[in-house]
Amino acid sequence: MSDRGGIGLGRKASGWIPEPLWRQVKANMPIACVDLVVHNHRGAVLLGWRVIKPYVNVWATPGGRIRMGETLAGTAHRVLSSHGLAANGFYLVGVFPVRFSSRFDISICLATGSFSGAPVPDGTEFKKIGWFRNLPGNTGKNYVEMIEKWRRIRKSAYFMNLNRI
Repeated sequence: MSDRGGIGLGRKASGWIPEPLWRQVKANMPIACVDLVVHNHRGAVLLGWRVIKPYVNVWATPGGRIRMGETLAGTAHRVLSSHGLAANGFYLVGVFPVRFSSRFDISICLATGSFSGAPVPDGTEFKKIGWFRNLPGNTGKNYVEMIEKWRRIRKSAYFMNLNRI
């Protein structure tokens, strides 16, 4: 999840609030985000090497903040398109509170195995991207938790029917 989004763009062009107000928001309110577990037919999950704060130098799932008026599926489609992917359907994995030293996120984790395209780094958040059956040792703790939960619950037909969004 990019800390500011639109890095390299002017504040007005990027649509983000002024920096002093952003610092106040981060200090006082949780930030709603979507994280995505994308898995392929071999059971590998898509991870990117994060190069931005607050979770720098770890392997992470694609994700980003929910924008005003955006649906969960809309956020997921926007995030995946920044990585060269399009998805056909999502499942709710769970809601994960994540505390960083600089802010508190509420991550809503979605998963998909139905996608098209070839993944590419987004040029802002991820330096490199790849598929992993076994998670690297330096995968962020919250992402490991999300992926492990998805791997457990996707075996349940009841869950899959109930949590499709």
